[in-house]
Amino acid sequence: MIKLQGNLARILFGTLVCLHASLGSAQPAQAVHLIHGQGTGGTTDALARLLANEWDKRLGRNVIVESRPGAATSLAAAIVAKAPPDGNTLLFTASGFTANPFLLKDLPFDTEKDFTGVGLVATTPYVLVVAPSLPVSTPKELVQYLKQHPDKSTVGVTSIGSAQHISAALFRKMAAVDMVFVPYKGSAAQIADVATGRVPVAFDNIVAIASQIKAGTLKPLAITTRQRSEMFPDIPTLEESGFPGFDIAGWFGALAHSAVPASVVETYGNAVMQMKQDPEFLAKVRALGATVIPGGHAQAQEYIQADLKKTGDLIKELNITLE
Repeated sequence: MIKLQGNLARILFGTLVCLHASLGSAQPAQAVHLIHGQGTGGTTDALARLLANEWDKRLGRNVIVESRPGAATSLAAAIVAKAPPDGNTLLFTASGFTANPFLLKDLPFDTEKDFTGVGLVATTPYVLVVAPSLPVSTPKELVQYLKQHPDKSTVGVTSIGSAQHISAALFRKMAAVDMVFVPYKGSAAQIADVATGRVPVAFDNIVAIASQIKAGTLKPLAITTRQRSEMFPDIPTLEESGFPGFDIAGWFGALAHSAVPASVVETYGNAVMQMKQDPEFLAKVRALGATVIPGGHAQAQEYIQADLKKTGDLIKELNITLE
């Protein structure tokens, strides 16, 4: 056996250690799976991909967006809840996340305890729209029309228990008009029916129907948030239109299993805060008709907890069920 002595041995050993460390650091990091419960091509999918691209750039991670629809988006949440809590499987979700625990029985996870907010991306208003042929221009005129034409008192909603449904139910209560809900599995079929007048009224996400509003195939009467839309500043709010306190917004953001280490959650959350300072990212979000929500992990967690309470109270007040 050849023996190396003195400085030569120490130099060789140090070289081997450095080489081992460099090889280890060169190993690719495990891909991050960002899972959402909507179909591809919609608002949720578009915003999830924007976030994934930002994490790719800022964290150097390969972020794969996966669409796993089913069970009113709770299938995606269940996948994340059952995944190893290492931060490599995250949930991208929207407002329906805070409605599901009040509507669905036997969820395989605890909405409040099993998840923590990572970072919210954007919020969007919903829009009260009618068929262009309907002879109304304001929410008050619509109420009068529906009372005079009860056969026209149907309103489209994208699934029972959605924020669109909650918006329609609150409008029905505040307007004191009897309206029959017509549920759809998505925006496309609903938009087509409203445009032709088959279903004269609907509430839908501004991102989903912006092009139809611009084209004149849908007539907007009001938006559901207290602030007007930057994309359509001429559309009044429902609160401005005689419905005091009306304020319902959609939100979109990332969540992690609550057992994911806090340092990992903070890393993702800090990257979310950084991207919200980027003019290019802000322009992309605004082009969709959405508004960026400030903050990272802490602000996301606070927002989601507040929305859980608000949504639960509204569902009970409006007596919304899936039956």
